[in-house]
Amino acid sequence: MKETTFTVRRAAVGDEPLLRAIRIEALGEAPEAFGSTLERELARTQADWQKWLSPSATFLLETDAGPQGIVAGVPDAKDASVVHLMAMWIHPAFRGTGTAAALVQTVLDWAEGQGASRVRLDVIDENERARRFYEKCGFEVTGEFSIRALTGAREIRMEKKLKG
Repeated sequence: MKETTFTVRRAAVGDEPLLRAIRIEALGEAPEAFGSTLERELARTQADWQKWLSPSATFLLETDAGPQGIVAGVPDAKDASVVHLMAMWIHPAFRGTGTAAALVQTVLDWAEGQGASRVRLDVIDENERARRFYEKCGFEVTGEFSIRALTGAREIRMEKKLKG
């Protein structure tokens, strides 16, 4: 495979249509991976998409083929030392190219800049590829788990301690 040229940038006001498009593509491709539904995302308003932008940080992976990935860093509502990594998705054509790791690293860097000491995520227990990927990124299983209300799937919690 040829080398993938890409950039990762923080989504900004004005990117709402782009966020909507990539989120809908993600839910269409891997609906089981998210805690939302296609119907819910289609019903979001412009104001709903703007809420994604603050105080959270949403990052877009852009390639010559256009936007191909998304991830969000969301500060924990009760614990300022924690940021949640959420909404992670890479177009299947770009998986295994290093682009997903770049997205995750962007959230880790952003979280550290926010003063967080840990980044957490929840991943479907049966999604071994995602679990292995997050382990390669330095995340460890915490032993905590939850059951996703929407589907009944078991999600395991993973966490990475930051240097700061």
